[in-house]
Parts: sequence; structure tokens; C-alpha cells
Amino acid sequence: MKIAPLSDVLGAEISGVDIARDLDGEAFAAVLDAFHRYRVLAFREQYLNPADQVGFAARFGPLEVHDNRRYNLPDHEHVMVLSNDLRDGGPIGVPDAGDSWHTDLSFKETPSLCTLLQAVRLPDKGGDTAFACMTRAYAALPADIKARIAGRRAVHNPSKLVNPRVEISPLRKDADAFYKGQSARFAEVSHPIVRTHPATGEKSLYVQPRFTVGIEGMDDEEAQPLLDLLFAHQIRPEFVYLNKWREGDLLMWDNRCVIHYATGGYAWPDVRTMHRTTVLGDRPY
Repeated sequence: MKIAPLSDVLGAEISGVDIARDLDGEAFAAVLDAFHRYRVLAFREQYLNPADQVGFAARFGPLEVHDNRRYNLPDHEHVMVLSNDLRDGGPIGVPDAGDSWHTDLSFKETPSLCTLLQAVRLPDKGGDTAFACMTRAYAALPADIKARIAGRRAVHNPSKLVNPRVEISPLRKDADAFYKGQSARFAEVSHPIVRTHPATGEKSLYVQPRFTVGIEGMDDEEAQPLLDLLFAHQIRPEFVYLNKWREGDLLMWDNRCVIHYATGGYAWPDVRTMHRTTVLGDRPY
């Protein structure tokens, strides 16, 4: 097994190992250490089937059943399909997943620890994923901004209907009903703007434009400009790694200290299909 950094800011490539079969306790400990160090891991030439993906993901913790069950694999409820491919006039998977900067499931009381994404079919062009390191973003904040956000909590909401910073994709034909359903299922939650990583103790920004809609106890006249400042800061080039997918890749990333964005750049009949699995995390502090 070889571990090589992918950039100066984020990411490592792990090669020379079949993660579904070759990881004994010592090898898995090396993977876990790399995960905490590099925050984004790319496992090359895996070509995992859903059962193998679920088995590997479960080594990191309890798995989540995705709320949008319409796109979960029938025989594997922990695997959600992300795809712009069409069947019977509709998409076979979530067609607009990751279309703005976010961290997965921050709108829940207990958000995701990590996400694992398997490349099933890649488009001829486009389809990259950008990642930004929130640990470095927090460290680089000016002292006065750190003082303004110290001890503050941000409000997270899953519905695009109440978030003016994001757009509803025309690919999601059921958008109105879907997001109204999300509002009914999930009350707004608040999490610390500055989160402590439970494994490393490092401080990271824990806000992003997809799900963060306000600051608890702060009027919007003050809160929204502050959020705009943080959102612009957190995706500065020195914090970002752009991943170009390869056939057979499995990527995983730490949702506690990384935000990501699916950059698009493709359209049907050019198809991008991915299998997503998420691991349950812990309550941010």
C-alpha cells in the first residue's frame, strides 16, 4: 500500500491495495491515520460493488440510510445513487447532488462523519469535485473575525426554498414537494461556527452556503454579511483541492473539517453516475 499527497492543502492517493479484502487491522489503522492527516483520500482502481463499498464504509462507524429513499439501491439501503442518467423520462439518481459548496447532512442534529463516493460511470468531460479545508480556512481568519464568531452558533436548514444563496436545479422536477417535505421532517438546527475535531482536536469552520442560513441570536442585518464574508473566505484558492476522477476511484472525505462542491460541466447524454455511502458522526462541539 502506498500513500502519496495529492496537493499541498488536502488529499492523499492510496494505491496498491484492494480495500475490500486486503486491509488487516494494521493496514486499516494506517488508512485511518491518513484520513485524519489528509482529510480526503482517493483509493485508485477499486471498482467496488455496493456490498464491498458498504463493508468498507462500515469500518469507520455506523452507516446512515439516506433520507431520499427513492434513489437508494433496492438491495443496499445504505447506498444512494447520484446520477444525471435517465430512465423512463426521469433521473435514475439524485440529479443535482453537490451543486453548491456544503458539508454533508449538517442540517441534522448529528451530521455525517464522512462520505464515501464510488465512481460508477464518468462523463467524457467535467464532473470534477472541489474540496476546501476548513481547518486552514479557520486558522487564516483575521483575529477580529475569530473574535466575532467565537462561541457563536450557526443555523442550518436543508430546504432550498428558504435559502436565497442557492438555486433549485431544473433537473429536479419534484423540487417544491421535495423541499417542503424536508422542512416538515427536519427542524432547523444550530451548530458551532467553529467546530472542534473529535479525533485531532483541531478547530475548523463549520458553515457553508448550501445549508447555513443564519446565526443564532444575531439579527440578519449583521449575520448575513458576516456569513457572506466567511463563505467567500473559505473557498480561497489556497484552501482548495480539485479532484479529477478516474475510473474505479473510491473517494472519502471528512465532513467535520472539509466542504465540497460538484463542479458540473457535463450534460446528458454524457453521464456521471456515483454511489454514495455516509457514516454517522457525532454532535459538533
